[in-house]
Amino acid sequence: MNKIYKKLTSLGCVSLMVLCGCQEQIDEGARYTFVGNTVATYLQATPECSQFVEILTRGEVLGLMKAYGEYTCFAPTNTAIDAYLKEQHQLYLDYQDSIAANPNYKGEPVGIESASLDALSIENCWDIARNHILPVKLFKVDLNGNELPENNMNGRKLTLDITDGSDGKEAGVPLVNSNAMVLGDEEEVVNGVVFMVDAVINPSTELVSDQLVKYENFGIFATALEKTGYVEKLHLEEDKDYKLGNTQTAGFRDQLAYYPATKLYKFTIFVTPDNVLKQKGIDDFAQLEAKCKEWYPHGTPAWTYDEDENAWNPIEIDHSITDYTDPRHPVNQFVGYHILDREVSYANLVCHNITVNGNGKTYQSEKDFRSDADRTEYYATMNNRMLKVTKPLSSKVDAEKSKIYLNYAPDNAGQNILVTNPANLDDFNPLAANGAIQVIEDVLVYNEEIMKSSVLNCIMRFDASSLFSELTNNNVRLKIGRTSTEQAETVIPHDYCKNFKSNSDVTRLLYLSPHHEWHNYQGDEMIAYGHFDFEYRLPPVPAGTYEIRMGYTTNNVRCRALVYLDGEVTGLPVDVTMGGQDPEINWKYDNKTNNDNAKDVEELNGDAEQIAANDKDMKNRGFLKAPNTMMGSTFYNAPSAREVPIILRKVIATKYLSDGTHWLRFKSVDSKTDGEFMHDYFEIVPLTYLNNEGIPESDKRK
Repeated sequence: MNKIYKKLTSLGCVSLMVLCGCQEQIDEGARYTFVGNTVATYLQATPECSQFVEILTRGEVLGLMKAYGEYTCFAPTNTAIDAYLKEQHQLYLDYQDSIAANPNYKGEPVGIESASLDALSIENCWDIARNHILPVKLFKVDLNGNELPENNMNGRKLTLDITDGSDGKEAGVPLVNSNAMVLGDEEEVVNGVVFMVDAVINPSTELVSDQLVKYENFGIFATALEKTGYVEKLHLEEDKDYKLGNTQTAGFRDQLAYYPATKLYKFTIFVTPDNVLKQKGIDDFAQLEAKCKEWYPHGTPAWTYDEDENAWNPIEIDHSITDYTDPRHPVNQFVGYHILDREVSYANLVCHNITVNGNGKTYQSEKDFRSDADRTEYYATMNNRMLKVTKPLSSKVDAEKSKIYLNYAPDNAGQNILVTNPANLDDFNPLAANGAIQVIEDVLVYNEEIMKSSVLNCIMRFDASSLFSELTNNNVRLKIGRTSTEQAETVIPHDYCKNFKSNSDVTRLLYLSPHHEWHNYQGDEMIAYGHFDFEYRLPPVPAGTYEIRMGYTTNNVRCRALVYLDGEVTGLPVDVTMGGQDPEINWKYDNKTNNDNAKDVEELNGDAEQIAANDKDMKNRGFLKAPNTMMGSTFYNAPSAREVPIILRKVIATKYLSDGTHWLRFKSVDSKTDGEFMHDYFEIVPLTYLNNEGIPESDKRK
């Protein structure tokens, strides 16, 4: 009996392109189409897909492709599968040669014992089949951007490129996962869409840290990653003790809701290539260490995470430490600032050109924001420091608008470190089994002075769901992936997110997936339900005095909550039933022009002085209008969300935040059991920014 190895390795895009050659010519006359075809029956009637049909059958996926639903299937041709089998067999032969040359060889078994379809195990077939299927219906016009808009059925992201005409391939054709070129147009069937591709889609099975060390041009950073012990930290993949996956419970307004399907751990590594480091005078690890001691001086405050206490404790950087795994070592601090505890692909670094489909509803980010509004996300790194990622669409420099930067500030006041688009890099796969690699074009160092004075001296806005890496890693945030409207929400278990804690057994917290019928930042929202009492850990902003705000949308079925910051009540309860028209808020229209849903509320007729006076009056009452960079929803044909009276920002605290961990607590003060505490986003704004008279009022309204 043939011995089949469990692990099949990722195919390099160069080798597969060589095997497959130029674009394969499909015999259009050999395709059979008839009314009522499913994905399965279409493939069964297509001779050049016969081997893929066998893989679907042995992998027990063919039946699913006959079922009702919406799927996109990238079907590799027989030629593509033959090339894949030959390469996998060659990997097996290479492995055998390694063992013969060195009996102590420690590499894992790879490949298959023969280049035949029979050499694939049922498990291999299951994996291959699901790599080629997405649980969403995509047409060729949807194949744009840097990645497919939905994970495949193995939960893996797939990159998307457009061929440039090199390697003898036709130019302008979609290329999936760097190697599988789409052949011709799609075929629509009753339960989805089928594309023919010229290669097998085989995402990397490597962990993100192991994948990084394979690239020679990342050698210096890879050495630092290994010496600091972060390689082992990045080997986490899944919490096997999590048992609630895909179980149902009562959700929003007593509809059915699901718990997250998995609890996966994923990561993102920002890496500076060796050639860039050498331009900075860093030729090897020893020189990097010397530079780290300059960048992170002795005695500088830092943090270490206590997993048992789920808390960050203060430490000081110590140049006498020789153990690189000690967080007090400057190299450890350098490496930790390059890593996020969530997988973020290049296309999702900021909320730009993001489309979410499902449940009969659609969310498109470009309908939600002004076209000249910067897209920014704030991330806490693995060593508890803030990292800002920006696509500066408001820039006066046109060349900047199409790029993504780390720690950006206008007029080069920040670090403005460019993140390289992976589509511009040859032979590079940015997506690993448990994370992503982002290549940057400068040295990334946390500089407290630059961060406080420029990069973070702004309105820092955090979508509420962005506080929890677990929602990103487990396909909850900005994803729907369900087919019925009752399943468009996700219940967050009490012990699921490290930045969330519940103080009550009856607390119910839900994530509601994005669509345009709401008036929400990034389309989605968080809802606490009933008699709740919960806390969120705030992001690690530098020490200083801040105004902390909450953004939300009001309606009369919502409720009130008392807010605490670090255990102290911040003021009167936040009442999310009270709209802008309430006399206690004194909201007024700037201008009703082009607002079809303007209500009988006073209009300021665009008078700048009156608008400023009304803003000041609202602020004295503790309220602000919505940001002028957000658009009104489909219900309000308004020039911005600022002209929608049910969208508000509430100042919930103005306080000095010391270095360290801070918790924001929300406790229901209503007697009703069905009260909804909707919270959309939070803002943390330095008083140095608000008190700067040189900053235009229009900027402070963003």
